[in-house]
Amino acid sequence: MVTPVKLLLSAFLLFLHIFVKSQESSGKAITDTLTYAKRFETNKEKYIGKRFSLLLKDMIQMQFKKVKSEFREDTNNPLPSTSFSFSDKDINSENNVIMIIKWKPDNTATTPLEFFEQEHNYRFTPNEKNFLEKKIVIDITVYKS
Repeated sequence: MVTPVKLLLSAFLLFLHIFVKSQESSGKAITDTLTYAKRFETNKEKYIGKRFSLLLKDMIQMQFKKVKSEFREDTNNPLPSTSFSFSDKDINSENNVIMIIKWKPDNTATTPLEFFEQEHNYRFTPNEKNFLEKKIVIDITVYKS
């Protein structure tokens, strides 16, 4: 004969098990950064021609940590691309997942971004985010260095 205490304990453990499993599937931690980043490259048609803010909004599980832009003297296209890293390591270090965003050419002055990158040691801070979020994406490439 099963006692009410054993029955209650079994029901509680079953409930706890189901609850933990549902939490794991809904808030799954990212264990493979490359796979996560490649999803955005695979679905880049959703972002091409749109503001960078759309991509940032969709990156809910993992955000960029480092940023390094390519600057040119060309007044029609002074900022052709920016490299983003998901790691706190130096952006040029090995085994780093890098996402390169190519921007639609415009003549926006890049001096503030150059200053922010130097000042923040290439960390992706709200200053860099605010500067870049209105830029228009024309291509996304992801690779592991």
